[in-house]
Amino acid sequence: MVHRLLMHWRGAQKTDEIPNLDAVLSRDLGDLEPCLYVLDIRDIEPTFERIGGHLLADGGKGLVGEPVSDAPKNTLLGEAVKYYSRVMVKRIPITLGGEFMNDKGKTILYRSLIAPLSDDDGENSFLLGAANCKVQEE
Repeated sequence: MVHRLLMHWRGAQKTDEIPNLDAVLSRDLGDLEPCLYVLDIRDIEPTFERIGGHLLADGGKGLVGEPVSDAPKNTLLGEAVKYYSRVMVKRIPITLGGEFMNDKGKTILYRSLIAPLSDDDGENSFLLGAANCKVQEE
């Protein structure tokens, strides 16, 4: 999933620029859609602009329009957004994987990507994130 989303991000680039939000989201993202989220980073604290179905089901419900700090801990969305500030500073896609214990006591293995996106004026205004996971077998 991470590799495929990175290919969509690179495919929407014009030269070495940060691609436009609409250029990436207008592509056929297929089964990646439920795993995506978009952060609006134009305010002091980023807010969720969009959250895909899989992430809504795992802690994201009711977070659209809310600050990133409201993402619940021990959820896929909460883990996936933890390193957004690094992407804001470096202005490059960063992928991260790891594990966490969910609220049911299960160990969750996850992989995520956060990539910078621009607005229509070319400003770095959004972050596109994606994450997927599986329960570690006992």
